[in-house]
Amino acid sequence: MAMRNSRTDSVALRVALLFLGACVLLRFAGWWTQGVASAWPRFEDDAYYYLVIARNAASGHGFSADGLSPTNGFQPLWMWLLVPVAWLTSGDTAWLLAATQLVVVGVFAASGGLLCDLLHRRFGFLPALVGGALFLVPRFSNVLLSGMESGIAVLLLVLLVRERVGPARATRTGVLLGLLMLARLDSVFVGVTLAGYLAVEGMARGGSPLGRRALGTLRAGLATFWPTVALVTPYLAWNYFAFGHLVPISGVLKTSHSELGWMPENLNPTYLSLLVLSAVAVAALFRRGEDSRFGLQALHALVFMRWAVFSWHYALFIPIGAIGSAALAREAEQRLPRSATRLAVAALAALLVVTQAASVRRLPLGFTGAAREAGEWAARSLPEGAVLGMKDSGAFSYFAGHRVMNLDGVVNSFEFSETVCRGELGEFLRAHGVEYVAQHAVPPDVRAGTYERFTQIYSCHFPGGRDSTLVFRRDHEVYRGSPYTNYQGRRDELVIWRVGG
Repeated sequence: MAMRNSRTDSVALRVALLFLGACVLLRFAGWWTQGVASAWPRFEDDAYYYLVIARNAASGHGFSADGLSPTNGFQPLWMWLLVPVAWLTSGDTAWLLAATQLVVVGVFAASGGLLCDLLHRRFGFLPALVGGALFLVPRFSNVLLSGMESGIAVLLLVLLVRERVGPARATRTGVLLGLLMLARLDSVFVGVTLAGYLAVEGMARGGSPLGRRALGTLRAGLATFWPTVALVTPYLAWNYFAFGHLVPISGVLKTSHSELGWMPENLNPTYLSLLVLSAVAVAALFRRGEDSRFGLQALHALVFMRWAVFSWHYALFIPIGAIGSAALAREAEQRLPRSATRLAVAALAALLVVTQAASVRRLPLGFTGAAREAGEWAARSLPEGAVLGMKDSGAFSYFAGHRVMNLDGVVNSFEFSETVCRGELGEFLRAHGVEYVAQHAVPPDVRAGTYERFTQIYSCHFPGGRDSTLVFRRDHEVYRGSPYTNYQGRRDELVIWRVGG
């Protein structure tokens, strides 16, 4: 056993170091091509919400995105890990970002090392390389290195998949599941899958009466899930007593568990391929007589989420898809000549290098760069104590050096969202001293500067409410940013107006 653990540790460590080396090269490539040390990894706009809230919490202002209202609009485990990072860096904008990027890279490398070790033991060397390569596909590596909770959630899922179900490891399995749910609350579907697996396994055992099998299954479930309940219940209780809901404000706004439905528009072809690979993984492991349980977390985004569904909502299917890739590679390895398989692996490596190079070249394109530019302008140009508002305000608020109220509600208070749904956003902004409002994704006449007035809609995401609107005037513009390419591939601009007078 000691020899096997030593080999396991060796494989995991060597692959983790390989992933770490790749990240170092990509960081220097981003720095060299863009002239900014923090250009890679490119954080999502929502990742900056974590940094802003962590900075406020570390400085004694509580969990708040704007210093005006408390919020629970975040996944708890990643936030709790970032608060000490914010405290150690004193909330300094450059140092906090750099330290968080370092943590994200470390988590990514650890996940890749542990997963490739698992694939190596189950499928062999070349299939492990192919499966691990999925982590380095830009579309997926950008998700795992996005600064969101997806990185830590994937690490915990990899650790959970590596665990053997059984009485000796029930407590550890329950702890990992509890931490995974704190990393992403919709990982409750992973728990549902595990419960079903335990029930089928327990009741399928022969040689004992039905009652005894049922009692044994119940005991196994309790032994596994009590740590999960112990870890998650305090957080849910805090949500309920502090905010009146069990789940965060972002979950309440985005989901509707009372309206079951299929929303294929939430799934792009890349992540559809992950679902297919995940099905392959389950079939391959089941065929080999190995543990084939896996989470249904991504289906939550397809069935229940109503808006703002992004790539990180499918992150937990990346390691499962890697298992499917390794299973397919194992089948190919057994049927093709060795020279052909080695040539295919070499071609795959070359393709990864080319696609990552293309991804690095595209780093400056996007909304977060424009939001950072606007935030840095606000920090330099607006008077001390100015309060701003903006939808999709993550990167902008992190670099602005001022309090910025989030106007789509995902990291704001329940009071804010209820006010929006009464059509009273303007009154709410005035009551909280908001003097400037920023908006990206503006219509063509605003981009051209040919408008006199522009009406922006702020959507109500509670049933039965109505939207709010704000009217901005051309002569109240105080900032117009550089054109950028938005998520749909179209040119856009970010504009800031003075409001209230």
